[in-house]
Amino acid sequence: MPNDDSKMSGWEVADKVAHGAGAAAHGVGWVLTKAWGALLLIAGLIVLFAVFAKGGWWAGPLLIAYGIYLLLPGSKWVLW
Repeated sequence: MPNDDSKMSGWEVADKVAHGAGAAAHGVGWVLTKAWGALLLIAGLIVLFAVFAKGGWWAGPLLIAYGIYLLLPGSKWVLW
């Protein structure tokens, strides 16, 4: 099957490249969001158990809940 890319206009080529770049940026953002969620989940567990006796126990469950929220599928509001 011949490649018809030579018949594409410059605008079509630019659109194809922009679409690929957007897909790559979306993939990188997805990975960063999941990594941030895992990090917050672990930090929340550490805070929950390490600071429990010092009165800062409420921060642990908040971090854990936000970490789980980021790990669940769907669109997210991310606080970096």
